This record gives sequence, C-alpha cells and structure tokens, in this order.
Amino acid sequence: MPFLGAFSGIIFLLVGIVQIYVGYIGIEYHLGAGFAIGALVLGFVFRIMFPLTIGTFFGAMDVFGWPWYGALAFAAPGLLFIVPALVTGAISTLFEKKAESNYSFNNNNYSDSDPINVTPKQKTITKKKVKKIIKKKVIKKKKKAR
Repeated sequence: MPFLGAFSGIIFLLVGIVQIYVGYIGIEYHLGAGFAIGALVLGFVFRIMFPLTIGTFFGAMDVFGWPWYGALAFAAPGLLFIVPALVTGAISTLFEKKAESNYSFNNNNYSDSDPINVTPKQKTITKKKVKKIIKKKVIKKKKKAR
C-alpha cells in the first residue's frame, strides 16, 4: 500500500505541473509573456496562486477549447470538495444553534472575556518558619561534625 500513496503523490504533482503550464499558456494568450512570467513569479515567490488559477481556467477554455465547466473543474478541483463542505457546514450551523439554546452555563463571577487564573498558590514562608529551618540545618551540621 505505500506504493499507492507514492503513486498518488506523483500523479498529484504532475497534475499541478500541468495546471501551471496551462495557466502560463492562458495568461500568455490573453495578456502576453510578461504577465505570464509575472504570474509565475507571484505563484512561486510570493505564493499567490490566484492569477495562475484564473490563467488555467482561460487557458483550458480559450486555448484548448474546453467547455467552461470542464475548464473550471480542471482549474480549481478543490472547489469540487469545498462547495459541498460549505453547504453542509452552513446547514449544520442551523441545527447547532437550536441544540445550543437548550443548554446554558451561568457563571456570575466571570464574564466570557475575563481570563481565569489557574496558577497554584505559592506557600508563604514567615520569619518564624525561616528561623525553624535554619535551626534544623544548624543542628544537622553539628551532628555531622561530631
């Protein structure tokens, strides 16, 4: 099974390289080579991939002649997963609010924005205790000296 993961990773990398190439072609077709190189610099140096994604869409649609929905699926395959996740997330919030209203937690001592101090209290040493500790150490030293 490790072979399957490595194979999938290689396929994913190859699809990414093809998308970059098609993005370059699409931007070069519409705006020229300078803008296409600029989009590559934006993508690789500044990690802004949006211009290349738009270029991939127009490259697949205008240069290769794909229909708009095929070009969209090729340019932004993540949207195929993002849109259903957004829809289910929006629907689930409708039901979560009803469930949350059934339960309430009231703590009158603190508001939601106040941090709660959870630091354990330190022991305070009084002068009496210090004298006692010193006496014990002196007695121990005298016993060791004998």
